Amino acid sequence: MDLQLIIAALIAGIINIILGSFVYFKNPKRPTNIFFGLMTFSIALWNFSDFAAFIKNPSIALFWLRGFYIPGIFIGVFSVHFVISIVRDIVYKNWKRAFVIIYSGAIVLFVLTTTRFIIKEVALRPFKEIPGPLYFLFIIFFAACFLYGFYILVIGFRKAVGLKKLQISYLFLSYIIGLVAALIYFLGLNLWANLPPIHYIIEISYVFVVTYAIIRYRVMDIKVVISRAGIFAIVYTLVLGIPFGIGSLVRDPLYKIAPDWWWLLPMFLLVVLATLAPYIYMRLQKRIELRLRAEEFRSHEALRRLSHNMLRFPNLNNLLKLIVHQLVKILKLKFAVIYLFDTKDEKYIMKTYWRPEQFLKTAFEPPAEFSKDSSLVKDFYLRRLPIVTEELKLFMPKGTSIHIRELVNSLARLKANTVIPSFLRNRILGFLVLSDRRTNAAFTQEDLNLLMVLSNEAALAIENAQFHEKEKSVLAERSRREALADMAPGASHQFNNRLVAISSSAELALFRLENINIDKIEQEDVKTAIKDIKSRLELIDKEVYKGKEITSAILKRAKAKVDFQDVELRTLIENAYRLVKISYSKSGLEKSESLGFNITVSNEVPLIFGSEALLQDCFYNLIDNAFDAIRERMGDNITDGKIEVVLTKEGQDVIVQVKDNGIGLTKENQRKLFAPYFTTKASSNKGSGLGLYVIQDFIEMHQGTIRCDSEYQKGTSFTIRLPIRKRGR
Repeated sequence: MDLQLIIAALIAGIINIILGSFVYFKNPKRPTNIFFGLMTFSIALWNFSDFAAFIKNPSIALFWLRGFYIPGIFIGVFSVHFVISIVRDIVYKNWKRAFVIIYSGAIVLFVLTTTRFIIKEVALRPFKEIPGPLYFLFIIFFAACFLYGFYILVIGFRKAVGLKKLQISYLFLSYIIGLVAALIYFLGLNLWANLPPIHYIIEISYVFVVTYAIIRYRVMDIKVVISRAGIFAIVYTLVLGIPFGIGSLVRDPLYKIAPDWWWLLPMFLLVVLATLAPYIYMRLQKRIELRLRAEEFRSHEALRRLSHNMLRFPNLNNLLKLIVHQLVKILKLKFAVIYLFDTKDEKYIMKTYWRPEQFLKTAFEPPAEFSKDSSLVKDFYLRRLPIVTEELKLFMPKGTSIHIRELVNSLARLKANTVIPSFLRNRILGFLVLSDRRTNAAFTQEDLNLLMVLSNEAALAIENAQFHEKEKSVLAERSRREALADMAPGASHQFNNRLVAISSSAELALFRLENINIDKIEQEDVKTAIKDIKSRLELIDKEVYKGKEITSAILKRAKAKVDFQDVELRTLIENAYRLVKISYSKSGLEKSESLGFNITVSNEVPLIFGSEALLQDCFYNLIDNAFDAIRERMGDNITDGKIEVVLTKEGQDVIVQVKDNGIGLTKENQRKLFAPYFTTKASSNKGSGLGLYVIQDFIEMHQGTIRCDSEYQKGTSFTIRLPIRKRGR
């Protein structure tokens, strides 16, 4: 038993030194790493006290035993200091009094350990420590330190969130394991001299768990660790226990039959079960984890679906809203923000920000922009990994670099738990800011891996949406140019008519003046001539004004601003109608004049904050389509044709209805109406099939909706719903 004890002590001591050194040198300036290293070195030296069993002289063995027992006193001291270093940033408390009491007790025990009061003597064959009369003080001090550390962890666990909470969970588990190891040790010391040294195995498990909590605590949920360890222990206990149990039962009868071969049966069972054990373990592990992590697996599946579906959204604004809404919902976040790189300003601009209703009252507003040279962006290019705020703080040494301090400040401004970069061909297209979870759960490594994949998929979807927007801008510009080209003949015709009227009036006035003999003029004739000339000049003025009105409408169409501003819908609609009439004037303006057009405003309609150019394009296309539909049904005789526009205010929306009594649409065509490149005008060689598709997109850019109701041979009604927004919202 002495050799077994010494080997176990040696192995445990070496492992403690290795793990303690590994943690310490991982970050030698961090208090957590320092006190964990001191604690493990103290445990290792206490382990080496069992080497006194090798010494044949009892007095020398007692001397070395007491010497190695001194670090054992400081195990509890350093464990408390280690726990305090972890929770002191969330448990705001003055620890000076606790340190004075603990270190004072350690010094008293240090003095007593050199006397017979703690270790009275040793027995060498077999090796056994014989406690002194005050040994109970050592046990009380040891237990008090552990219980106080446990109490501190309880307070910290209640206040901790995210990664810190997960780290403290591991420390809870390690404390339970350490308590079991200490209990077995003290029971073996005082009750059973020949108790196997299993406390060393448990002690190593304690140190392993704490090391894992410090270095890699974010990789896996604590429930999964416990379940896997439990399944492993059960499976391999059965694998080893069943063959030896059966062997002990059948040994005597088999020994009588085959004295030299009786062991084959248990060995055969051991080989078979050892072969099956990995398959049994993996199957049990999978089934139990499915139960323990059912909600986590569901969220992972939802993230995968979101990644796959993003490319289906060509509208950038809708895509970004989808991403933040779904992430907040799936991961139970407090908020989510997306920043995208703006090539014009060369900055990362906040594009969308969303939080659930219960957090709307919070005053936090994320920064509007980040420089491309900010510490956040630099860190993304440096590590190409997500930044986890708590992880950065936990491993941030004292006296850290300016870059790290700026990075921590940026994360504090964002109130971010995690920030995920979105890479596209080695450049950062943008980044995703995620808050803490409402459940206070931490992001696991699997969560971060999936979020990184989703972020990179989002980069492709965003690039696709941006390309789509550029294409729409090109189409809109082309549409404007085509509209101007369509209006040019009509405008020329109308302008020529005005010029003829002006020319004729001028000629008549000149002719009238030439026939008057100024020398023989009488007063009445002068009056008549002046009246006649005045009426002609008034006609000239009137016709000139009409020409000016026509050219003004064309210029407004050509130079309308795309920027959002306060606009009056009625004015836009009237101008759009005037432009449509001009485009039809070459084929007979007089006929278009006879078509019934009416605008009805049912109540006071406020100004809309929108784009004059985009909205005018929408109304132009709808009225133009109504003209076409009426002509298709009635031919050139459009006297009975009617186009009615109704403006109403409904709650926080403005409703615009454009109705006509034209040819209408079949049900089949209604289903495809807003699809790109679909047109019902192919037979007349007019229309690209992009008009209504672009209209729908323009309306959605104003956060509105458009709906079509139509009945074939009776007419069509388009209903546009636009939210009333104020400038800057």
